[in-house]
Amino acid sequence: MDEDDDNTLEFENGKVVAGSINDLIGHLTPTSEYYPTEDYLFAFISACRLFVDPIDVLKQVVERCQIEQSNPDLPDTATVAPHLLLFILQWTETFPNDFNRPTLMEKLHEARRFCQNLDPSCSRGCNRLIQMLDNRLTDVKTKKKVPKSESWEDVNLVRDIKPELIAAQLTHIELDFLNNISCDEMISMLGKDVAKDSLCQNVNKYVNWFNHLSHFTASAVLAPELGGARNITMEYYMDVAVCCFSVGNFNSAMSVLAGLNQSSITRLHKLREKLDKNKVEHLSNLERQMSPSENFKTYRTAMKNAEKQHTCVIPFFTLLVKDIHTTCEIKKTRVEGTELINFEKCWELSRHLIEFQKYQSGVCDLQSDGNIQEDILLAKILTEDGMMFSSYEIEEPVTVNDKKRYKAFLEKAPNQRMESFY
Repeated sequence: MDEDDDNTLEFENGKVVAGSINDLIGHLTPTSEYYPTEDYLFAFISACRLFVDPIDVLKQVVERCQIEQSNPDLPDTATVAPHLLLFILQWTETFPNDFNRPTLMEKLHEARRFCQNLDPSCSRGCNRLIQMLDNRLTDVKTKKKVPKSESWEDVNLVRDIKPELIAAQLTHIELDFLNNISCDEMISMLGKDVAKDSLCQNVNKYVNWFNHLSHFTASAVLAPELGGARNITMEYYMDVAVCCFSVGNFNSAMSVLAGLNQSSITRLHKLREKLDKNKVEHLSNLERQMSPSENFKTYRTAMKNAEKQHTCVIPFFTLLVKDIHTTCEIKKTRVEGTELINFEKCWELSRHLIEFQKYQSGVCDLQSDGNIQEDILLAKILTEDGMMFSSYEIEEPVTVNDKKRYKAFLEKAPNQRMESFY
């Protein structure tokens, strides 16, 4: 489609930067001789839900294709069917959850029947499209829930496993969680309560995993049976955090750091005095690398370096989500003073999603051990109250608030206390 064919579309360096919804959809619609560029199609489908319902998009595209095909001036051999089929295929591959909506699925079947009637040779492709979409919608990948274990054995991995091997298993776990999240989930989460929205369940699971690993780390340090080995355990997880950073697993590195910086651990001054000074320095260096100052400037530099060195890089997911939210908040959906869509915002969002897909496509060549991964996922962990109570048992409370909290814990019946701690 030539730029001159569009009335309101504005271009910059060959790319659409603004236009009415109608003309943007027109630029998206395939014909017998025209097909939108892959990057435009991706940018439009990913961000269109910010200004138009995807159902209306597919409806208009199909109607435009039907009108074009009914044009008496169209050569008998010309057909829009192959391009329309390809368009729907690319949509369903990247944003399959859109078609969980019955009305959108109905429109897809209408388009399928249109293509088959128009060009019987497309029947095989149409059937394959439906089968592939059905597989994507029914093949729900779920990670195991994290139940309560009956012992502390799993959380005390320090005795048997090298930190490098733990970092490798965490990277495999992270990549599994990351690959479960679809692009449409990343867009659907904007402006929603991820924990409550069913469309964002895999994002929510990933966030829960971050919290689980953080509590897993703190629970390991605060485990009741450790006794004099507690400083060795803490040093071990300091090494794990550094190893995660070294292999490009930034999400686990940040989660383990968060666990080591829980207030229930930072208050243990006697414990921290026993730590190896070199390991403490290594951890301090890691904290500087992951510092939020200047919008995580040092972390972003480390990410770029890691991408050159590793086949699999796991980003700090919370920051990745924040970047997407920031783009939505800063860039206006409509061009100021007009009803035109600011398509530069769509390009920016698609850039984030393409970057996200790049992380998903990583290949983790680190050693994999399913048993260790299972142990980490199912390990017994303490609640916030449980961590604080264990902390008070290790070193007596000093501040007034800590003393009050510890007293409240002790006043609970032993069985009630334990139930609230795990």
